[in-house]
Amino acid sequence: MSEVSEVARRLKELREQAGLTMRAVSDSLGWSLTRYQHYEDRYKRKYLPFELARALEEMFVRQGVVAGAVLQLAGIEGSQNVAPRANPGAARPVSLNAATAQRDLPVNSAFREGWDGFWFVAEEAKEFVERPANLRGVANAFALYADGDGMQPRYFAGELLYVNPNRPITPNCFVAVEFNDGRGMVRQFLRRTHDGIFVRRLHPDQEARLPAAEVKRLYRITGSTESA
Repeated sequence: MSEVSEVARRLKELREQAGLTMRAVSDSLGWSLTRYQHYEDRYKRKYLPFELARALEEMFVRQGVVAGAVLQLAGIEGSQNVAPRANPGAARPVSLNAATAQRDLPVNSAFREGWDGFWFVAEEAKEFVERPANLRGVANAFALYADGDGMQPRYFAGELLYVNPNRPITPNCFVAVEFNDGRGMVRQFLRRTHDGIFVRRLHPDQEARLPAAEVKRLYRITGSTESA
């Protein structure tokens, strides 16, 4: 797996300058620790998402970090005007999907170290995120965090993927694969036979056959945040 980006290394430096732990930052954002850790440990893009950078800018400046330093990580230079968030003094979750304020969509995945995938969460979800417009009224919808680099450039590690279990699985759609043992992975669905499911990994481009007996279910991915 390739190294993290320069912006990830710089974010860690600025957080340490602010004297904050990753736990303190994630709690202030209303995020899980794993979700924030992605931006320091596994993030590979050139810039941070703007809404995240704006929230961290406010947080870090209050701790003595030079104004504008965090915004630069989102590609915003000091000469550019940036509108402040409403009520910046109140700690509240950062939205990377501002289409709705309904924060009731469960995240049904957990990080799986050392493997290109994740665990499906069998018990009650520990995190809830904002529900996009296309999942309003879908009672069994849920979200997942992508992990690993196997589906770049379609999905990057740390992206939030939206799932509608009611949508049919069709050739070339993107799916979350749930195995009988609780493992999960994201792949592009190709075709199905009586004893196998054929999927594609994008990075590197590779077709694979999954034994049908080992797969519990396929779920169609209907969207994502930070999508490429």
